[in-house]
Amino acid sequence: MSSKPKTCKRLMVQKLTTNFRDAVTIETTEMCNPKNGEVCIKNKYVGINATDINMTKGRYFVSGEVPFGVGLEGVGEIVEVGEGVEHLKVGQSVTFLNPRCDTYAEYVCIPALHCFPVPESDPKYLSLLVSGLTATIGLDKAARIMAGESVLITAAAGGAGHIAVQWAKAADCHVIGTCSSDEKEKDLGCDRIINYKKEDLGEVLAKEYPKGVNVIWETIGGKVFDDCLKNLSVKGRLLIIGGISGYKTENKEALIKRDLSSLPEQLLFKSASVIGFLVLEFKECFGSYFKFMSESLQEGKLRIINDDGQKSTGSEFFGMDGIIRAVEHLHSGKSIGKVIASSSFVSFSWKLIFRRFKIL
Repeated sequence: MSSKPKTCKRLMVQKLTTNFRDAVTIETTEMCNPKNGEVCIKNKYVGINATDINMTKGRYFVSGEVPFGVGLEGVGEIVEVGEGVEHLKVGQSVTFLNPRCDTYAEYVCIPALHCFPVPESDPKYLSLLVSGLTATIGLDKAARIMAGESVLITAAAGGAGHIAVQWAKAADCHVIGTCSSDEKEKDLGCDRIINYKKEDLGEVLAKEYPKGVNVIWETIGGKVFDDCLKNLSVKGRLLIIGGISGYKTENKEALIKRDLSSLPEQLLFKSASVIGFLVLEFKECFGSYFKFMSESLQEGKLRIINDDGQKSTGSEFFGMDGIIRAVEHLHSGKSIGKVIASSSFVSFSWKLIFRRFKIL
């Protein structure tokens, strides 16, 4: 057993709202201890996800009874192993998906079965979890992409989007990507980039892809969904990954009241389909896909872009307040790649010292 403090800091949801800063408080709580089949992990980095504000609103993955924790994924070092755990050991680096959704903490105890051993606590491995698994399994198992098809990736510069672009290109597909700024257009690797601040998505698709798009990866919702549906090809598949345009809305019921009465007919006469995709329903694929992505990352075949705030905001996201800033940054629309935050003040302070003396 590695030494650990008696208390730790964590974010706790005390108010049900999509305003993340208003929803959470930074609290000092007693240290968790691993139960049978669990490990205790000192978080080094945590992954920020768009749906975090759905959780603080009580919509997804949580009971909705305050107080409760929040956060889906992290990467760090095991400091204690519970009984019955034989394949993991103290000092080992792991990245993990947390079924309890309370990852935004300095330390967390989770079932060992939800951990993926990694060579080091590098946040790039963190990007392979929610974002990477959603991109790869979604395109393969749900959208069933095939070589030669056209594939549209909305939010192509996002955490999942930039991986989805690479996955579709590796499958020999023609890839179209949407983004919102000149900065995001750089190095995306798409065959056609549509900056929706400069061009109208629906008009571009209708003009340049008159036969429609074979596969559409949809994460935005609203008008973007409507434009995508109209431009779906015969036998096309529109994969719904999320609807971030409506996440901040407190009264989500108002968003649901949209006229989709013609949807059955639109799909029928194209033999097309609209498919909902939640990666948690494909747990049987996690191990093999994570392994393949990890190897691809190590071999330089998969490029991961992380946004830790340093370049995009001028200061890194660190500690509990840094996590709050990171969630706000993701929903500002200015993030590029997977947004991450360092949950350890200690590691950050050493990082400052190293930089000051030009050791890093």
